[in-house]
Amino acid sequence: MSSILTRSKIINAIIEEKVKNPSIKLKIQDICSIVEISRQAFNRYYSDLKPYISSEKPISELIKGEDEISYNRLLSSYQSRIIELQNKLNEIKENNRKEIANIENSLTTSMMNNDLTLYDVDSIRLQLQKQSLHNEKLLDKINFLQTELSKQQIRKVSESVTTSFSTKHDVLDENFELIFKNYTDNHDIDAFEEEKESAINRMITKLNKFSINREVIIIIFMERYLCSFNKFVQRYVFDSDTFHLFVKLPVHSRSELKLILKKLNNQPTIQIYIPHSESETIIKTQRQFFFQKYP
Repeated sequence: MSSILTRSKIINAIIEEKVKNPSIKLKIQDICSIVEISRQAFNRYYSDLKPYISSEKPISELIKGEDEISYNRLLSSYQSRIIELQNKLNEIKENNRKEIANIENSLTTSMMNNDLTLYDVDSIRLQLQKQSLHNEKLLDKINFLQTELSKQQIRKVSESVTTSFSTKHDVLDENFELIFKNYTDNHDIDAFEEEKESAINRMITKLNKFSINREVIIIIFMERYLCSFNKFVQRYVFDSDTFHLFVKLPVHSRSELKLILKKLNNQPTIQIYIPHSESETIIKTQRQFFFQKYP
């Protein structure tokens, strides 16, 4: 099975599961079971899809660049789910109406026993409260699906005028998360620096291979733990149709950066972005809430 076909199956599985059960937390293992791939293969080749499984990113982004058939299938799924929930809600309302009528008739013949009447009334009240809560949950699901459907329609209109430049790019990001985890576990700063240096060297090797006989613009993002690298890539404004390669580089000094640039053989076009904030309060808050586990 090709990587492209597998990725397409994973995306379809995520969308379908989110549409069928929007209120239930989706797990990576669920998707792996549906697509019939291992958890290790998912983490290695398709880890960029994790935010969509965990709902950190909206599933509407997954259809970006997909064909019209995939888009229409998603809209059809939303509409079918809305109709299904609406019919279920109507059925419950009708059952409630009949049940209340039956209860009222029953109460008419049981008024001779005050204690029994009070007991029945209280039971009815509790039952109706539970049913009302259930109805509210169904309405929430309908509102959620209607909102998602509106988002899809708005996104389709906006994407129709979006430049095609944004499709010609890729992201090169070594697994620094594992290195950070190792440091958190053992607090060995020397081992951490060695692992980080090895990861950077692997990244340089990939860059040199990638830029051989190919026109490419390398976008280096100096990771200073002030903002999200993924959001930076998503919001980047492309001004040419040259292939762009985004690289997250966790180095924090000019000397380190110089050494790395010298190791790039072909010297392609390089752009360097360094996150900056003049507010120490903002810096401290960002690192405390989003990057507290990083050394």
